[in-house]
Amino acid sequence: MAIWSGWLATVAIVIAGAIPLVARVRLGRRAAPSSRPIKVHVVLGLVTSAFAFLHTLMVLPALGSPAATGAGMVAIAPAGAAFFALVAHAGLGLQLRNEKLKTRVSTRRKHSITAVVISILVAIHIVALERVGW
Repeated sequence: MAIWSGWLATVAIVIAGAIPLVARVRLGRRAAPSSRPIKVHVVLGLVTSAFAFLHTLMVLPALGSPAATGAGMVAIAPAGAAFFALVAHAGLGLQLRNEKLKTRVSTRRKHSITAVVISILVAIHIVALERVGW
């Protein structure tokens, strides 16, 4: 179940991240915070956070398995960092819902940076586990 919940969270990350990017290509500009694509992005982002939390809970019983211990800190450290980055990313995203946000540019930049960081950390986590035959 830990593997499936991890892949479910990964797919949710990809879909949630693609929505504002597709909207930007289609509109030729960023979508407004109150627009339908961004509302869907927010809902899927919160679902993604829930899936990540579920994956964390599902993986706890498997932490002593040979695959988990074989991958060691190379797998668990980026996973933990990705989880915390995801919480920060969600918090920044929720701030961006406020159309009168005075720090919109810097908050949006941080939101984008945390998205890239999460993607890199999740990729490292997956590769580390795949190398030990998870």
